[in-house]
Amino acid sequence: MSPESPPASVEEPVDARVDAFPDVGSARYSPEDLAGLLNQHAPTEEQSAVISAPLEPRLVVAGAGSGKTATMSDRVVWLVANGFVAPDEVLGVTFTRKAAGELAQRINRKLDILSEAGLDLPEGAEGADGDQGFATEGAARASVSTYHSYANILVRDHGMRIGLEPDTGMIGEAQSYQIMSRIVRAYEGDLGFADIAASSLVSGAIKLAADCAEHLVEPDRVEAHLAEQHLFGESLPFDVSKAEGSHADVAKIFSMLKLRRVMAELVVSYRRATQNAGVMDFGDLVRFAARIAQDVPAVGQIERSRYRVVLLDEFQDTSHAQLELFRGLYGTGGHPVTAVGDPHQSIYGFRGASAGQLFAFPSLFTVPRAGGGADPAPVSYLTTAWRNSHTILAAANTVAGPLRSEPVGGIQVKPLTASPVAVEGEVRAAWLPDSEREAAAVVEALKAAEGDGPPSQRPTRAILCRTRSQFEPLMEAMDLAGVPYEVLGLSGLLSVPEVADIIAVLQVISDPSRSDHLMRLLTGARWRIGAVDLVVLQGRASTLERNRRPSGAHQDPAAPQDGADAEQDTSPEEDAESSSLIEALDWLPEPGWTDAAGRGFSTTGRERLERLSRELRYLSGQTGLELTALIRLVETTLGLDIEVAARPGQSGVVARRHLDGFLDAARDFTQGAVEGSGADLTAFLAWLQAAEEREKGLGMAGAEPSHEAVQLLTAHASKGLEWDVVAVPGLVDGQFPSKTVDTWTSEKSGHLPWPLRGDAISLPHWNTEWSNQRDWAGHAVGWTLKRQKDEYPDSYKDLAAVHHLEEERRLAYVAFTRARSLLLLSGSYWRGATKTPSTPSPFLNELMGATDGVNVVTGPWAMPEEVGEENPFANRKLVAWWPFDPLNGPEVFVMDPQAPDDLDRATALPPRSRPRREAVQEAARWVRYSAPLEAVAEVGAEGQNAGKGLTDLARQVEWVLERSAPVNHRGSVVELPGHVSASTFVEMANDPEALARQLRRPMPRPPAHAARRGTAFHAWVEDHFGSTGMLDFDDPEDSADHWVEDALDLEPMKQSFLASRWADRVPAYIEPPVETTVGGVTLRGRIDAVFREGGSPQEPNDPQARWELVDWKTGAVPSGRDLEVKSLQLAVYRLAWSRLHGIPLENISACFVYVAHGTERALHNLAGEAELEAILARAVTPQRD
Repeated sequence: MSPESPPASVEEPVDARVDAFPDVGSARYSPEDLAGLLNQHAPTEEQSAVISAPLEPRLVVAGAGSGKTATMSDRVVWLVANGFVAPDEVLGVTFTRKAAGELAQRINRKLDILSEAGLDLPEGAEGADGDQGFATEGAARASVSTYHSYANILVRDHGMRIGLEPDTGMIGEAQSYQIMSRIVRAYEGDLGFADIAASSLVSGAIKLAADCAEHLVEPDRVEAHLAEQHLFGESLPFDVSKAEGSHADVAKIFSMLKLRRVMAELVVSYRRATQNAGVMDFGDLVRFAARIAQDVPAVGQIERSRYRVVLLDEFQDTSHAQLELFRGLYGTGGHPVTAVGDPHQSIYGFRGASAGQLFAFPSLFTVPRAGGGADPAPVSYLTTAWRNSHTILAAANTVAGPLRSEPVGGIQVKPLTASPVAVEGEVRAAWLPDSEREAAAVVEALKAAEGDGPPSQRPTRAILCRTRSQFEPLMEAMDLAGVPYEVLGLSGLLSVPEVADIIAVLQVISDPSRSDHLMRLLTGARWRIGAVDLVVLQGRASTLERNRRPSGAHQDPAAPQDGADAEQDTSPEEDAESSSLIEALDWLPEPGWTDAAGRGFSTTGRERLERLSRELRYLSGQTGLELTALIRLVETTLGLDIEVAARPGQSGVVARRHLDGFLDAARDFTQGAVEGSGADLTAFLAWLQAAEEREKGLGMAGAEPSHEAVQLLTAHASKGLEWDVVAVPGLVDGQFPSKTVDTWTSEKSGHLPWPLRGDAISLPHWNTEWSNQRDWAGHAVGWTLKRQKDEYPDSYKDLAAVHHLEEERRLAYVAFTRARSLLLLSGSYWRGATKTPSTPSPFLNELMGATDGVNVVTGPWAMPEEVGEENPFANRKLVAWWPFDPLNGPEVFVMDPQAPDDLDRATALPPRSRPRREAVQEAARWVRYSAPLEAVAEVGAEGQNAGKGLTDLARQVEWVLERSAPVNHRGSVVELPGHVSASTFVEMANDPEALARQLRRPMPRPPAHAARRGTAFHAWVEDHFGSTGMLDFDDPEDSADHWVEDALDLEPMKQSFLASRWADRVPAYIEPPVETTVGGVTLRGRIDAVFREGGSPQEPNDPQARWELVDWKTGAVPSGRDLEVKSLQLAVYRLAWSRLHGIPLENISACFVYVAHGTERALHNLAGEAELEAILARAVTPQRD
């Protein structure tokens, strides 16, 4: 039946629907039978019950690490093996590409194993075509998607049914911010009543727009609700004793209602702007999909006939709109929808998720009775935790205990139990005197847990913080201890020094008023402008400002002014406040100039300022570049790539991780920018400022546990990840749990009024039914009057605080369950420079007082009488010599409180970084000597230590010298770049003379049809794998228009690929970037696809697994010498992948797939490190005539 011609009646008789699903009692194989055939552990009793459950709606409450992914995949395999459904009649939906890829891989791999084992499988499911049986060639596959991907498919296929244009594009959060910023700037309404910054208004309006979309509420309805509340409040007398009066709380509520109405107006304008631009954001996408599901019954019938079984993962994180989407499509007739989730892991309330929706599932997805009526969907449980040790699990159960105190909706969440193979594990708790010593203790424990094995076998480690304000002391402690670390998440990334330096330059070249960012550059390690020169530069800026006042707009500000106008009566403070250091740097005076006090620049200072001025002027001229190109240019101009690569003890990839993360954020920002919304440098910097102001940041996806570095992130960002060792510092009452209660009545918050939310029944509410304004407003903001506190029930703020504590408890449960074997919990008596002592978090107190199996090892525990009555850091004065030597770091002293200005009585603090001046000077001597290995021998002859470390450094210096040698030249010296692509390395090996010509005089390569064809095919392959959930949902549009595909003749290659063995496999990685150093040259590239077989599912990069690297080729198939040379590209990839993840080379294979010819070329004797170095050496050795 055509989708455009819906049936006369979509509703079917209930009895017919019940009979449409087969009785699973006729199953030929039990879950245990299939486990044996698959050579895997038998399921637990709970898992077996879920796997073999009847085909009807069901809620599965699955605790953290309880094997829900394995159970869901085994459920699908069991249904298919018994002939109840065909693989492509199953739809799995989850939130992340990682989870979607893992579920798809497990399902389809298990089906392949059963098929290869010769299991007598049915030809196909009941009602399915006979050729859909997966035992035949080209078998159907289970479909696994993300929630947003599925919504996008629905909108793309059926959007026209609700009047949505088929070419509507997608925008991300960055572009939403840009559009709303423009709308706020253009707003002409009254805002005089509210003291709110434009950025806060933008954030609030974006929040309200997202809430409206997630809860399917029109902004006009929001405005009407707020207007009604405002009118009611105005109608009330002021107090019980007088009709008129004023109070700050009352004024605050009226201001909140008016400001929220303004935000509702902005949301209306925002929706109009996106509609006119032909775009939608992710909130719009879900609300459009929900509208289709609710208003177009034919679509539901189409989807139900297509997918006879539906699995909804992480259901506790779904929004109201997503719930209504799947309820509209699959919530009738007892369709077999299995929702899996854990209410204790519902931590994304700020994004519209609600644990209450999980509890509502049984009443919304009912099971029809044969005789009429319906029953709530049954509830199953998975309570065996396979991730955590006994002790960690006991700690998690303890902190979640209060959440299980009462059943919700008839559902009683059960505590987790340890698996039969769980180890004892360890939970350590410590209470330190101050946050500085706490950070040091955390880092020391993590360093001790590292072990001394190779990087690939070291335990994964993470620090989970409640807020990113905790990051800095932890980063300083790790720097001091020499512990490599990685900051995850954009908001935390902005504080990393190398990223902060790039942002400072971007701010300076974008806005001449940002002298604050110029000061970072002037006083930083690179330029080290001293105090006197800074004073002189400020004097120059003040002079330019005074000279500007009497002159016209086009007057040269550097030109001296005479007469009375030049002697205006202005104060130095006024001159300093309005002057610009950036302008002063750009208009440096002639040599010999002095300020009003007779001071001039030092010779060294002026020389540095001139160089910096030229550098910034050059970069200012490049602001028209594409954003990521500009950032790369700033990075190389500042020498940050060399600086991070030179950090001792870190590989190139690890050292660059923060720079690469920032580039990824910039790339995400520019993708899909809407015309007119501003995707330029100014908009990007405004977006970064919003990210820094928002505690949870704008996010950075794709994180994976690392064996090489401690990962630092917020607890919110940790969900879905797991590590061997986890530290949760800052367990202090007021920090974790936080005392900042988020209510919709907060003036600038932008929340949708909670009574309008789809999950309103599970939330506390502001009771507006009062007889006077004081009580009306007091219930919202909290009781302040004695009679209110004594006589009235809890206020809305009090109720919200209880609700907030539950959310904080769930967050602690998530943080604790991220650890496999060691959990480090800590807090401190004094925090920062506060004058009020802290008390331990109630979560920490509960663990210390628990008796039911929680065996906490208590570390240092500072008592009040031991730490004193005053915070030693409250009045501490630190001083340092400045500018300091960037290679040795600053010398910092703590001044004696009794003599705060006497440096002789100061106490020196340990250096925060390892001194490098001596080592760098020695390396420079080797470079001048031009024979580093001989220099090492000379050092050894002098009696100094010439060990392995010194020899390795000498070898690296030799590599640098070799790289400056000519590339096989004939009379012309050509310096080899420090970074080359893997393909350039192949060119070097094949024809070094041609490469030398290209390096001497770079010429743009002419556009080639073959290159465009290859690019388009690679994009199509990415889109193909993305349909199974492996790729981020960044751009749901087709990767190439159909006319482009026709012109490039992609269809034959697509069909060849779909018929190959690769089409149905799920890659572990798509286009991962790699780099490795060979002979001192860094080789970089991207592997098209990486496939994995075997190994432990708990190890993302298990060295025991088999890894296959694949490079798609669209050209001709080479042979002989040509193939041998081209295989060097795979050899580089193989070596880089081995070094990156610590995988033995023998466990990595590689091949070219020539899709235009349906041919594979597997290379079995790829060059190793020594052979690649030899090839490079031949290329850089001068040829004799």
